[in-house]
Amino acid sequence: MMLASTLNAAPSKTVALVGTVHSEDIGNQSSSRATWLPTQPKRIEQFEFHLKRPMKAVQLEYQCHLQDIGDSGWLPEGTPCGTQGESRRLEAFGIRLRGEGAHLYTVRYWCLVEGMERPMGPLTDGAMCGTTGESRKLLGMQVELVRK
Repeated sequence: MMLASTLNAAPSKTVALVGTVHSEDIGNQSSSRATWLPTQPKRIEQFEFHLKRPMKAVQLEYQCHLQDIGDSGWLPEGTPCGTQGESRRLEAFGIRLRGEGAHLYTVRYWCLVEGMERPMGPLTDGAMCGTTGESRKLLGMQVELVRK
């Protein structure tokens, strides 16, 4: 998959993220690296990511854009973003950092969108990865937190 080859060279200063992605016909799947790169892409319906080891001064927050709903608003890490059991596609997401130590890190993320040849990204600082108003499925995603 093209997204995986784009992301092979991960920086050595990355902070471990973990999470769960819920996709059509598969359900919940855990990720030990905040990566969802399926061999047979399916519509992503929900995700949640969090730091593997919590840090007092840095927290993630994210939002998602959902089919027929729109933007979710910003949610704290570990909170599910999206839906389960509604067959509603996740179309885009954004992630940003907050806390006193946020300036010491950058959160970068990529996504694979239905109908696009190449993955989008890297995006940072809450920019939306995916599309809004185009009815395209989000099929893959990767998130990394890197110390500056």
